[in-house]
Amino acid sequence: MKIEMKFKNEGEQEKQNIWKAQRTSLYWLLGIIYFTFLSLQLGRVQAISDFNYSLHEMLYIPATLSLFLVPIALLIYIYFVMKFVRKWGLPKLNIITSVKAVVIIVSLIPIFTITIYQSKEISTGGVFMVEQKIQEDNKYFLILNGKKIKVSMNEFHLVEENRRYLGTYIWNSQTERGKLETIESILE
Repeated sequence: MKIEMKFKNEGEQEKQNIWKAQRTSLYWLLGIIYFTFLSLQLGRVQAISDFNYSLHEMLYIPATLSLFLVPIALLIYIYFVMKFVRKWGLPKLNIITSVKAVVIIVSLIPIFTITIYQSKEISTGGVFMVEQKIQEDNKYFLILNGKKIKVSMNEFHLVEENRRYLGTYIWNSQTERGKLETIESILE
C-alpha cells in the first residue's frame, strides 16, 4: 500500500513539474513577444532618437534577438504541452484559464497586426515632383511617385503641382499611402 502511494505521489509530482515547466516556457515566450513589441514602438519615437541615437538603436536589439529566441521558446513550450498531453491528456478548462487564453490571444492579434503593418513602411527621400494635389474633406494629400501622401494644410497650400521639391516621406507598401516628413523647395 505504501509503495503504491509513493508511486502515485511521484506521478503527481512529475505532472506538476511538467505543468510548471509548460507555464514557465509560456511566460517566457509571451514576455519576449511583449518586450519586443514595446521596444519596437519605443524605437519609433522620434524624441528618443533626437535625445540619444545610440539609445534609439539599442531599442531594436530585442527585436533582433527575438528572431532567434521566439522560435526556440515556442518549440520548448510545444514540447512541454505535447509531453503533458501524451501522459495525462488535455487538462480540464476552467473559466479562469479560458479567460487568460482569450486575453492572451486578443493581445497577440493586434501586436502581430501592427508589427506586420509597420514592417511594410518605407522611407523615401530625394528630389520628387508633385504630380497632383488632392483635398478630401479636411484632409490634404499630395501624389508623389504614384503614392498618396498626407500633408498638413499649410504644406498643401505652399506646394505647387508639377514643381520639384527635396523631401522625405514615409509610406506603406500595403496601402500605397504615407505621410510627409520634410519638404523643401528647389530653386530652378
